[in-house]
Amino acid sequence: MRKFTEGSAALAAAFEASETPFLQAYPGQAWPVDSTVAIASLRLHDRLLGARYDAVVGRWLDAVRTRLDPATGLLPHRVSAQEGSMLEGARATSQTMLLRFLPEIDADFARAQYAGFRARFLAYPGGFGPAIREYPHGRAGSGDVDSGPLVAGISLSATVVGMGAARVNGDHDLAAALGSTGELLGLPLTLPGTKRYAFGLLPIGDAFLIWSSTARLPSAPPPPALDANLHWWWRAPWLLVLAVVALAPWTPRLVRRSGGTGGGVTRVAPAVSSPS
Repeated sequence: MRKFTEGSAALAAAFEASETPFLQAYPGQAWPVDSTVAIASLRLHDRLLGARYDAVVGRWLDAVRTRLDPATGLLPHRVSAQEGSMLEGARATSQTMLLRFLPEIDADFARAQYAGFRARFLAYPGGFGPAIREYPHGRAGSGDVDSGPLVAGISLSATVVGMGAARVNGDHDLAAALGSTGELLGLPLTLPGTKRYAFGLLPIGDAFLIWSSTARLPSAPPPPALDANLHWWWRAPWLLVLAVVALAPWTPRLVRRSGGTGGGVTRVAPAVSSPS
């Protein structure tokens, strides 16, 4: 506990001394998501040990509201380490992470940010989904080390982490739908006492799935359930694909049977001549 207290004090001092609400994560580089997690840790300190950093958190929120991505109204992905000005607009890999922690900092601000994120990043590529785009609707981009490879603009990592963000923001329908999609596409392998996805080839993916499926708010009350329905038909394409897969082994037999009955070649018995 002493290390936690000392670490929180040092972190608060760093925010108070900074000219920007976004501390450097690497020399000369800053990502708002990192500072969001740091501020959430100060909220956790206050919940456990008594209010001490309310003023630090309040100043952070005021400064953040003046540095939102003007195109989306959301926290940007990457900023200038010197002045906190935006270098890259909102992206799902950072949004899904910071929205896990924002409800612990300020419930109202988190609710508004999550609603904006949901409207701009939730997608149904090719009629399938739901899934999370890496870039907001109307903006294209390529994958990188943060997002991993993109499939039709969808970030698989952000979709997994987005399940946890949906849970802590009261969006239970979306969290359940993303979980169902993961169970279908994640190639789960269940063995005695263990369960792995993608045949256990990507342990980090298993870790993210556990982290997201058990998400909760340690230092804030649960938010009210979000009344934001999914497209009512989202299950239909998946059910159609499963039906096709289930019927595929029977297709040759059904074709042969249909060819041997109606519509086949009519057999004519040979004429028998009578003896003269």
